Amino acid sequence: MSEQPDDSQKTEEPTERKLEEARKRGDLPTSRDVGAALLVLAAAILAGGLGPGLATDLMALFLPLVENPGDILLANPSDAFALVGQLAGQVGLVLLPAAALLIGAGLLGAVGQGSVVVAGERIEFKLNRISPLAGLKRLFSLRTLVEFLKGLAKVVAITFAFVLVVGPAVRQAEAMALSDAATMPGMLVDVTVKLLLAVLVVSIIIAILDVLWQRLSWRRQQRMSLQEIKDEFRQAEGDPHVKARLKQLRRDRARNRMFAELPTATVVITNPTHFAVALRYDLSKAPAPVCVAKGQDMVALRIRETATKHEVPIVENPPLARALHKAVEIGEEVQPEHYVAVAELISYVLNLKAKTTVV
Repeated sequence: MSEQPDDSQKTEEPTERKLEEARKRGDLPTSRDVGAALLVLAAAILAGGLGPGLATDLMALFLPLVENPGDILLANPSDAFALVGQLAGQVGLVLLPAAALLIGAGLLGAVGQGSVVVAGERIEFKLNRISPLAGLKRLFSLRTLVEFLKGLAKVVAITFAFVLVVGPAVRQAEAMALSDAATMPGMLVDVTVKLLLAVLVVSIIIAILDVLWQRLSWRRQQRMSLQEIKDEFRQAEGDPHVKARLKQLRRDRARNRMFAELPTATVVITNPTHFAVALRYDLSKAPAPVCVAKGQDMVALRIRETATKHEVPIVENPPLARALHKAVEIGEEVQPEHYVAVAELISYVLNLKAKTTVV
């Protein structure tokens, strides 16, 4: 078994087959920051758009319980369970748009990157996942360093956005507390939306950079060594040595069949030494003469020897031998442009046979 090449040997860009196999395994370049940015966007929509309406609906549900607790009949435990179940259902209906928005954002973050792949290999138990040595390699890898720097950048950027947005709002709230407290809820919503928008801008920038990094890192991980490319080519196209051997076997079988058919030939036309073409003329099988064997040089010599052994007439006609060798394949009928020349030659052979038989 050949050893796995190390990363220093993987200098070639991955082939499409290698990339497709990685996708089938569920090995895809995905960024969790894309999903995080979409969740922040959903939270901003909730806070600035759906939030006030949801808060009003929830208050309408719970306000009667606070204002008129005496109207609640709790004669036995079943009444309490029924009340809790009713409230849970109503709260669920109120919060359903918010839950759908958050779930949709999470799904969009995965589907939008094409990372939803059903791959059993991702959940298979593998010893290298619990190996201390593999864990140390991951701990001190470039990916871990990038993740650390990315997390640090998030903390710094979000802290800066928090200070930039919340700082002025705190001073404004201190001034409002002495004048009109009724404006506080509206101000809190406004500050929350601004803070989420600031975090959203930071998240989008980080997500874009992370997507680029993840794709670049994934592409680098898929690189191949020259030996891997050769092995893949052999698997896709077949081993060249095996293909050559199979081709030779097919040629040998075809040649054996050719020499087996040669005794049935009517005539062999030669060059005289470089080419030989054997024709069979049988009106019961074909309307025109059929080539049963052909070859040049050593194969032509063997055709002549076999024809002599089986008493098949041999006629020298260099132009016709060359033309037939080029124009007709074994098992095919002679082309119309050669009918006249071949007919004259076969007539000569048949007449010669008839005279020999009479004598």
